[in-house]
Amino acid sequence: MLQESVDDSVRDGLVAILPRLKRFAEVLLGEREGGTALLGRALSKILEEDRRYSGDVAFDCWAFGEIYRHWLDELRGHADPMRRPRGLRAFEELISEDQDVTPDDLTVTFLAELAPQQRCTLLLVYGEDFSHEEAAQVLDCPAETIEARLIRASATLADALSDDEKLPPMEAEVESFPQTSEAAQ
Repeated sequence: MLQESVDDSVRDGLVAILPRLKRFAEVLLGEREGGTALLGRALSKILEEDRRYSGDVAFDCWAFGEIYRHWLDELRGHADPMRRPRGLRAFEELISEDQDVTPDDLTVTFLAELAPQQRCTLLLVYGEDFSHEEAAQVLDCPAETIEARLIRASATLADALSDDEKLPPMEAEVESFPQTSEAAQ
């Protein structure tokens, strides 16, 4: 009886955040059809197997993490694991589905060309408003990795903007460390 109520609460929780999970899966794959299929397979696995919510992390972090882990499991042995979205127009429709504004070509190209992990990181932090720590839980990596992915994505965008506007590329600041007396000799 207790297991049924836990299963029902997980099922109800998943239903409540289903649109967010769907968008995450679609952005992860870079296409609507594949993302929806991934979501279906992942949800089936979550509900059929012992991948139960333990309550030690926020429910949405757990659910997003389960979708991400299922995607990673499917990548193993895939011929082209980091493939890019099929077409820019399809990707534009995907990212502007719930928006009143259509993104410009530079934005669509920038997001479509990012590696899936960087796209996911951007979606989790800026689209889903997860903290760096929560995004790290979802993506099963240190918070520093989230920060590095965001910095790399920002640098990529800055370079794309500088190419588009004929400005010099943004150079990352490198902190210099003082030399020790042994190193100076």
